[in-house]
Order: sequence, then C-alpha cells, then structure tokens
Amino acid sequence: MKVVNLSIPEETWRMARIEAAKRNTSLSAIVRGYLQAMVKGKAPVVFADSADKDQQERRKLVEALKDCNLVLGFKPSRGKTYER
Repeated sequence: MKVVNLSIPEETWRMARIEAAKRNTSLSAIVRGYLQAMVKGKAPVVFADSADKDQQERRKLVEALKDCNLVLGFKPSRGKTYER
C-alpha cells in the first residue's frame, strides 16, 4: 500500500473528519473508497480547479452539439422572426 500526502484546505479537512466520524470510519478509508470507485468508473472525477471544470464542461457541450444541425451566427430577418 502506498502512502500519499495531500494538501487540503483546513476547513475541508475539518468537515471531512467530522463526516468520517459520523460514519464511524477514517478519512483514509473514505479517500481509499472514493479512489477505488473512481478508477472503476463508478464515481465522478471532480476537478478542484474551476478552470479545469469549465474546460471539461465546454468539451462535453461541444461533443453534445457535434451532431446538431446548428448554423452559428445565423440571424433571421425581422419578417422571418415574426412570420405567422
């Protein structure tokens, strides 16, 4: 088993310890369980850096819109917009 050192904000660490105590387990067991679930594809990958998260969300959006028949920059005429 490998020993890993993590940098965690003080408040996050404190709240995680409280949650672990409520569940009658250790913080190490929670992290171990999460990592095991993550590598099996059963837990989401969480990005701490919001820039990474935003980039990941943009990639998902681009992938979802690939097969759509969108024409970006299209502006209908006023007549088309209000056509009845």
